[in-house]
Amino acid sequence: MCCRYTSFVGLFPLLSSDAKMPLVSLEEISQTIDSENFTVQNTILFAGPLATTAITTNAKFEVRSPKRVQIKFQEGVIGTPQLTDSLVFAENVEFLGQKIDLTPIKGLVTSVENTASSVAKTISSRPPLKFSLSNSNAESWLLTTYLDDELRISKGDGGSAFVLIKEGSPLLTP
Repeated sequence: MCCRYTSFVGLFPLLSSDAKMPLVSLEEISQTIDSENFTVQNTILFAGPLATTAITTNAKFEVRSPKRVQIKFQEGVIGTPQLTDSLVFAENVEFLGQKIDLTPIKGLVTSVENTASSVAKTISSRPPLKFSLSNSNAESWLLTTYLDDELRISKGDGGSAFVLIKEGSPLLTP
């Protein structure tokens, strides 16, 4: 499912237009549920000029009622960067409220593309970085307030709201 809206404050730094990182864009926030194994995976996908990478949390869940699930986060993963086919270069970036024109340095960036690609290939051959999420903040509950074949609206124990749309749904097309 793709997250179309959240009020979860932990994601605000990534979603805020003031906090966007130059040359890096937030591509997708998604959730994959495995109902047979009672696991859930939350993923944030980032894209840069040479690669994409994801930050993921893996959790187990327990159904407490038809509308409520208990979630226990187990691990976080910073994914191995995946190389893009070619260098993607923005004409300009916004940084600290200023629009910066990058076209004058496009030739310079193009000339170092091979070196950067070599570094990215070295990084992408590394395994993902995994870390344990076994503290007291690693548990939460989620209350589903609306559910149909394409849409889920849920509320978390901290008051956060989540609107998720099933992948492939016509609701995702603009």
